[in-house]
Amino acid sequence: MSVVADPHLVMALHRAIAHYRDLEPRSIPVDHPHVPELAMPDRLAYAVGWVLAAAIVGSRYRTSAIDVLPVYHPEHGWDRFLVTRRVTCRLYATEPADSLGTIWLGEEDAPVFTVGQSVRLSLGKLCQEDPAEAIRRLLFAVPSPRLRHGEHAQCAHQRAERYPTLYRVTAELIADYPGLIVARELFVDDQPIDGAYHPLYTASGARLTGWTYDYIQYLAGERILFLGIDGRLATFEIEPGIWRTEEAPSQDETALRHYLEERLELGEPGRPIIELASLQSEESRNTPDNQESGK
Repeated sequence: MSVVADPHLVMALHRAIAHYRDLEPRSIPVDHPHVPELAMPDRLAYAVGWVLAAAIVGSRYRTSAIDVLPVYHPEHGWDRFLVTRRVTCRLYATEPADSLGTIWLGEEDAPVFTVGQSVRLSLGKLCQEDPAEAIRRLLFAVPSPRLRHGEHAQCAHQRAERYPTLYRVTAELIADYPGLIVARELFVDDQPIDGAYHPLYTASGARLTGWTYDYIQYLAGERILFLGIDGRLATFEIEPGIWRTEEAPSQDETALRHYLEERLELGEPGRPIIELASLQSEESRNTPDNQESGK
């Protein structure tokens, strides 16, 4: 079987390695409980993992309904991706979430792709030495099962035709902007928290509640944006407590990237995003009391 590596993703791997190779692991910010947790055991593996995940989605989403979901562990942070059909196709809603594989980010020579006990593929060094070969080996190892016959009209893999493109643009942004965090598993509460409803609850007219996989959430410092997996609508905060929903330019990859860069205020590629927790720590160190006491 001939497997071709997307040249855009090959270049994204080169950029991810250049931007992340010297970054230290990030621990869970226990001193800032109100700040979204940004921890990850291996920041380079996180960025590289997103690019590899984009290769899988680009190759398997339309044909096999396979998505790749980043997972946050309460003790380790962002430490794996699940290769799954459970959230994309109604016919596989009860399938184990990791039945088609896992990309581990906290192991030696990460990312490491596994399928149960039968497949184990370490890709960390290979991504640095030969990114195209790393993508080819991964795609060769990822299962590509045929879909069952049945009604798929309401399945995400049919409704969200643009999703593989959105995923690739997202992976390239992560490669270019250290500190950008993206989630695919979101919980929308139907009750107000700190006096405000979840922006997706409000944007959907109270129709969206509970766990949802219909959005991509981007977090850049204090800036948050939600983009539907069909690429149509984006919801973002224009000022504290005030949210706007508008059409996103998802038909054009370049326009979508520029749109996300602007809305998230990402700045110059390669420069780490300053997170709120870092700013709070810096402000605390610079207070007059701390300066006088030598803290």
